[in-house]
Amino acid sequence: MSAPLPIEGGPRSRTRRAILDAAMAVLAENPTASLGDIAATAGVGRSTLHRYFAERTDLLRALALHVHALSNAAIEHAEPDCGPAVDALRRVVECQLDLGPIVPFVYNDPTITADPELAAELDKGDEVIVEVLDRAATQGSAGPPGWPRMVFWALLLAGYESAKQGTPRVQVVDAIMASLTQGTINPNQS
Repeated sequence: MSAPLPIEGGPRSRTRRAILDAAMAVLAENPTASLGDIAATAGVGRSTLHRYFAERTDLLRALALHVHALSNAAIEHAEPDCGPAVDALRRVVECQLDLGPIVPFVYNDPTITADPELAAELDKGDEVIVEVLDRAATQGSAGPPGWPRMVFWALLLAGYESAKQGTPRVQVVDAIMASLTQGTINPNQS
């Protein structure tokens, strides 16, 4: 007979979540941070961290799935199907920007992207963003297939970097929205 699964919210689940949340914070700031740094931030010993994640790759895989689930939940919370397309798009931009710089880490880390099964899983769930982009497009999409999706994520990456440098959140969101809805170059600015 197998052991019962941990109850959601039980001590084991809370410790695992604390480790993943610490990994999000630490690795977003320092992608080469040690497991000891992550354990210290989580308030657990390194041996405890290793009981949950035997290797760094195990932690990174779990972190990627955790961030992906948070991203998908944030998209759903933004209610992308409700209201005018531009308002829905703004909510989606805001919810993704709120996840912070851990998102580009997860989707670009070589350890994570080298796992084809994991990469395929991480490539799911943002289809609704493309639908919102299509609804918000006033002149149709230019570029190759998948271009709006790539532009969306590239602009969010720029937004994470800009916010990290101290640009106010509202200004970052406004810039992303202007780029998505009006184009990226304003000939009146240098």
